[in-house]
Amino acid sequence: MDYDAMLKYVYNILSSNNALKPKKEESAFRNRYLHSKRVYYWAMRLLPDFLDIDKEVVLTAAIFHDVGYAYGKENHAINSSKIFIEYAKNNNLDEEFIDRVSNVIINHSDKTLLNNPLSSKELIILLEADLLDEEGAMGIAWDLMTLGYNKPTDYREGITALWIHSGHILYQDYMVTPMAKKYWNEKKKLVSEFINAYKNDLFIEGEE
Repeated sequence: MDYDAMLKYVYNILSSNNALKPKKEESAFRNRYLHSKRVYYWAMRLLPDFLDIDKEVVLTAAIFHDVGYAYGKENHAINSSKIFIEYAKNNNLDEEFIDRVSNVIINHSDKTLLNNPLSSKELIILLEADLLDEEGAMGIAWDLMTLGYNKPTDYREGITALWIHSGHILYQDYMVTPMAKKYWNEKKKLVSEFINAYKNDLFIEGEE
């Protein structure tokens, strides 16, 4: 499977539709193509948890899962599936493989499926990989880079900012597979320690 060709195709679709970046200026540091590439890498990290999983389905779905943003946020999962199907047919991929990848892509936004016993292992890995990206250290960076765009005037504003995105992880336990739980807990620990250290350096107690 030519994953490099797939990644290039996804990049070209997003780029040609001016959809690489979110529309919000304060989020200009984010990039949908790079997110998809990182989800692909996260999926590779999680695959060792399963010996009986279709690696090609997982990695292909990871690459194409958000390409539908090329046509807007609404129905992006369905549009991502359509774009993948067009690519797959043009490259003579197997029909059964196309159906399996398409099904995973279409369902990747429904996080409730993580705990559904009927969910395929391939879907679970993609759901976890998607959730793991931009959390932990990157979640902290996201909050503080967004805060910087808004020109803060006091270090204390950083405490509030850290609860906008990165802090939510402290109260969430989405992961179901052992490897994903390990990474998720490491991210939670990092965020908790960073926020506590930040408060300590500012001599703030009991504030959020």
